[in-house]
Amino acid sequence: MNINDILYFAPDIPFKDVDWQGGKLPDQFRARIEGFYLKPAKCCIESGHAFAAGLLLVSCVDALARLKYRSTDVGKRFKKYLTKELKSFGGDIPGRVYDSIRNGLVHEARLKNGAQFTLSSLINETVTVSANILLINPQHMFTEVQASLDAYIALLKENEHESHLLSAFLMRDLEIDISTVEQFGA
Repeated sequence: MNINDILYFAPDIPFKDVDWQGGKLPDQFRARIEGFYLKPAKCCIESGHAFAAGLLLVSCVDALARLKYRSTDVGKRFKKYLTKELKSFGGDIPGRVYDSIRNGLVHEARLKNGAQFTLSSLINETVTVSANILLINPQHMFTEVQASLDAYIALLKENEHESHLLSAFLMRDLEIDISTVEQFGA
């Protein structure tokens, strides 16, 4: 994100201030995920925008799955993240979420196979299948994604190897941003 010619790693954290090899990176990474995905999703939920909140949460899961599991197989890592990190996504649900929601949003800008995001008070669970239609309540999903992020940050803080893996992966992903900051001081 570029504001007034300053490139930001996270809201309020310019790239030049990222502690790539130090102990601050886990909290800075949390600020990135919360600032770009979770806080906006919460605002959408509070405003009644279920689709926008769902889109942000699925994108957040996609990002976290890529960074935590680092597999080149997108479907495998996405479904693994849902299964291992979010308590409500068992059975065949991860495959359905991947095919009907994640791939629908990313590749076709829509939900497929009747899948829906809903903030209905009648849906008291994160995931419900009704008449073979997949329903996801973004408010409940937000809670699960936040808890999974909290667990990942705790892992990064206690496991230096995991923190170094995240740092290396982020530095490779964000190489052009880092280079731009180094070159132009943005």
